[in-house]
Amino acid sequence: MLDAGAESAVIFPSGPGVSPAQLRDLYGAFSPFREQFDALCQVMDGSLPVPLAAAVFAPHDSVDAGLLDRPEFRRTALFAYQVALFELWRQCHALRAAAVAGEGAGGCAAGYVSGVLDLDEAVPLLVSGHGLSEPGVDVAELSLRRGGFESVIRCAPDQQAPWSGGTPPIGRAASPPLAWSGHDR
Repeated sequence: MLDAGAESAVIFPSGPGVSPAQLRDLYGAFSPFREQFDALCQVMDGSLPVPLAAAVFAPHDSVDAGLLDRPEFRRTALFAYQVALFELWRQCHALRAAAVAGEGAGGCAAGYVSGVLDLDEAVPLLVSGHGLSEPGVDVAELSLRRGGFESVIRCAPDQQAPWSGGTPPIGRAASPPLAWSGHDR
């Protein structure tokens, strides 16, 4: 999904997780988001004790909603959200990215959308958390900008709305243990 000729880079940060309300809103409003999210859940559910959708779509104060406080559910929900949001931007807003970077669950998302990791490799990392770091310093954006990318797009819950006016949002992100460019495939 990377395009070496593009001028944008996308950051998939780790963090506290995605708001179920945001995820549900995008899921209900955009079929590319919904289709990607469902496809990811279908594979990830085999590695979780309860289907991810049961936690994401559970009533606010229910037992299942509390599953999102568990690291394996928080990481898989963030991964599915970020990959589905990237797909939405790609299909509906013609996003072309030459490079991606990420951290924690976001590192898995970056690896997956770049084609470096397949879902069978990403899911065990997300569920176990083994080898995934947590937020650090703002190195990802700096690294991508030093690499020549003027447009760095943050694929995070606080950047859910597609940009308008042809100018994507430029945000800050945490340090990436994983980064790929269109030249790495």
